[in-house]
Amino acid sequence: MYGQGSVFSGLRDDSDLDLILVWEQMPTTATLPHQLTSRWIPHGNMSLEKATIDACDVDLMHVPRPEFENWLEQVRRGDGWTGHAWPQPIHVAAGRAEAVMLLDDRGDGAAHQLQVQRPSSALVEAVTDQLRSSLPGYVRELREAAAQRHRWLYTSLASQLHRTIYLAWFLAEGHYPPFPKYLPQWFDRLNMNTTLRRLEDDYWSAPSDPDRADAIAELAEAVVTLAEQKLIQAPSPFSGRPAS
Repeated sequence: MYGQGSVFSGLRDDSDLDLILVWEQMPTTATLPHQLTSRWIPHGNMSLEKATIDACDVDLMHVPRPEFENWLEQVRRGDGWTGHAWPQPIHVAAGRAEAVMLLDDRGDGAAHQLQVQRPSSALVEAVTDQLRSSLPGYVRELREAAAQRHRWLYTSLASQLHRTIYLAWFLAEGHYPPFPKYLPQWFDRLNMNTTLRRLEDDYWSAPSDPDRADAIAELAEAVVTLAEQKLIQAPSPFSGRPAS
């Protein structure tokens, strides 16, 4: 069992507690402690539980160990970051990397922690390749949408592109990308690249949609360059494999 989220990361002290419980054999409502005031919500192979403990709201995710380890394996081989499934394996890995271990009787938690110390080269390359190959098309469509004053389309395209930029950026700097709710705080905590942060500020402060299209293109190109430099100069930190 480990704790993750804004409270355990020290970003907030007034939010719900998020606990992840990885089980060899999944519990049921009949086998859980009855002193908790909780609501049980099945979700695929796992279950979510919303509980109240000492007047504190607690969100518990109960996950079978094979399912959890499959998520970590997906990101190790370069998958688990596309689509809209919840939870996304890449965010599971980010949460695990920054988590606080609370219970680890068998030592599985320590093994999982080793797996998420750094992103694998396969993951870094997959996301960077997607950003590099999709960028010209996105920029062309953004400029067309700006010219047509099609603001809904412009916003949708920019959001899709910006998400891939964020993923590639965090991975290029050796971190799994966190859930985006507290991005500014994570930029500070992880000492993210100051040049890229300036370019991102330029995007948000651009005076018009055409200017923002140019700014996001410059940001994306800089992220790709950083990722390529990291992979060439120091590929070993991205191995993603436990030390022998």
